[in-house]
Amino acid sequence: MEQIINVLNDILNPSDEFTPIPFWFFNDEPDEERIRKQLEDYVEKGVNGIVLHPRIGVPKELPYLSEEYFEVVRFIVKTADSLGMKIVLYDEGMYPSGSAHGMVVSKNPEFASKGITVVKAEADIPTSAKVITQFEDGSYLIYDFTHGTIRGIHFGEDDGEEGAPASADILNPEAVDTFIQMTHDQYYEHLKEYFGNTVIAFFTDEPSALGRNAGGYREWVSGMEEELIAGGGSLEELSGLFEHQENKTTVLYHKLIKKYLREIFYARLSNWSEAHGIALMGHPEVSDDVEEELYFHIPGQDLIMRRVSPETGGLTEFDSVQAKLSADIARHLGRRRNANECFGVCFRDNIPWYFTAADMKWYIDWLGFRGVNLFVPHAFYYSVAGARKEERPPDVGPNNIWWKHYRRFSDYMKRLSYLMTDSVNSAKIAVLCDNNRVPYKELAVLYENQIEFNYLPIALLEKAQIQNGKLCIAGYEYEAVLNVTDKGWNERLNKLQEESMDNEKLWQVEKVEELLEEASFHAVQTDMTVPSLRATKLQKQGVTMYLLSNEGEQDLCARVQFTEAKSLIALKLWNGSYKAMENNAELCLQPRETMLVIEDENQVITKEIEPEKAKIYLGDWTEKITFVERKENEAVYKINYDMDIITGGEYFTVKGEEMVECYCNGEFVDVSFWGIHSFDIGSYLHEGENEIKLVFTGNAANIYCDAKIPFGIS
Repeated sequence: MEQIINVLNDILNPSDEFTPIPFWFFNDEPDEERIRKQLEDYVEKGVNGIVLHPRIGVPKELPYLSEEYFEVVRFIVKTADSLGMKIVLYDEGMYPSGSAHGMVVSKNPEFASKGITVVKAEADIPTSAKVITQFEDGSYLIYDFTHGTIRGIHFGEDDGEEGAPASADILNPEAVDTFIQMTHDQYYEHLKEYFGNTVIAFFTDEPSALGRNAGGYREWVSGMEEELIAGGGSLEELSGLFEHQENKTTVLYHKLIKKYLREIFYARLSNWSEAHGIALMGHPEVSDDVEEELYFHIPGQDLIMRRVSPETGGLTEFDSVQAKLSADIARHLGRRRNANECFGVCFRDNIPWYFTAADMKWYIDWLGFRGVNLFVPHAFYYSVAGARKEERPPDVGPNNIWWKHYRRFSDYMKRLSYLMTDSVNSAKIAVLCDNNRVPYKELAVLYENQIEFNYLPIALLEKAQIQNGKLCIAGYEYEAVLNVTDKGWNERLNKLQEESMDNEKLWQVEKVEELLEEASFHAVQTDMTVPSLRATKLQKQGVTMYLLSNEGEQDLCARVQFTEAKSLIALKLWNGSYKAMENNAELCLQPRETMLVIEDENQVITKEIEPEKAKIYLGDWTEKITFVERKENEAVYKINYDMDIITGGEYFTVKGEEMVECYCNGEFVDVSFWGIHSFDIGSYLHEGENEIKLVFTGNAANIYCDAKIPFGIS
């Protein structure tokens, strides 16, 4: 009985363990007082950790990995330690990872990125190149330096600029060892007393063997031609890599490159992190990378560039696999946490900085529902001076309009992260997947019918067994295995069935439609089809809960059957309010609204809940409220309202754009970020005349881009 009390208390008062850990763009002259004040401000807003990310804008007088650089890093880590914050170290200056800001290549030019490309004639072959083969058309496949670069941390080192650091060949074991010696070993030498306590992880970011701006090159490992031929490929068929044609050799080629990358790069970073008492986190290059994730102690991905968005729905885009995939890999590996670097360059309408609080809430819900339990917001800027504000905006924290109210977002992310940590969902369907072969479009119908599933990589089948006709792995018992990608995987399942010596046959499914009618596969039952409703059933500390979310752009209402339990609690995760609710009652959710329904069979909580005050709707005031003034990026409106009788349940609504703060008789009431804004003002009213003031704040794009995005009363 105490468990439900503990769980409810943990939700309402989320632990700092579940803090968002944003990218902190360290991008300007270090100033100890400024650094300390920023970190103190973060803690006040509920942000208890950062990824210490060197970024464009660091002065050239502070060379990367110099003693002067580490003096600053040490001060940052020491300050974070004194504030109880966690630090994730970033392994590059700036990205993609693996080059130590060009220092790997400076130490040995032979470590520069290499790859294969095609030249038309012998005269075009550089002296530094090795000829792999000559094609039938007379052209040559050569292995040579790609002249790839990375984005650096000083001005003049960005893509296409003369100072862009040279990228290293992370398919060369010696180059990778040099990278680790220059970065990881040096960080440990300067910060060893903080490792495993304040310093919890190293973040590796989109590793690339070719580097950026590498033209028409493809990855290669010296001597790889022998392995290709031994595997049944032919060098002639490698021309398909450059003609966008798949054949037997190109398929084998991609598998080998991925294998080399995992064994040469990821495995080394993973082993180093484990040996030094911290986690490897970050993310691989592509959303449907699977086997790379197996090396992360905190599997992760990045949600960037609005590739998934409220406008598109988040179900059928290529990148729609990423949050669920990394979360499910963590589940099956027994990893407590999985991460997502989120919101990066997710602005609207090609207007840098045009990112709204409504967008941010949608993304948080989208990620959290799919199991993400460590949010890495991209990004909090140390400085937005000059060109720094134009480097991969927007800032989604301290330099945005919602910062003084950011505790709402940090607590919300903590609550979702808590729910998705050390809990088990009710998925009874395993969806088979493999590296870069992860189904997604076919699965939209499962989301839309509130049917739970978990992605299961083929590589993890060796950890599974079949018992009583169920596929069992990591505490999950799957009653059905969905394979829509590769019929050859069925042979793996059949072999597993034989090895398990289970007489009951595992249900193998090749068409999603076969799963829709099985009632037990649904997290909840509804009286009608509700495509925008997302539902997951969770078990945590012996407590059964249902997380519900409206992922659409319209209100939804439906009768929802949760369970046979007669006593339920409906908790709004956004503000922590809760009330008793009936099973099979009509449930209405606005867009971007989430609700947690908790089973309370013994009425431990529900019997103590006081009846809600009757709601008194004062009306839609959009046409009644008066414009007062506009100053800079704010618009002020007021209304005087006479009250004779006050019940305490009074509220009103207003239609308007962007963030709005409500004041009643000079007292702050609440802030609203999206939708039809609603404010409960009953407890702030007094008899007679009352003054209600609304202050709308325009989008940050108006400040940083002079975008002139409308705001205020609609």
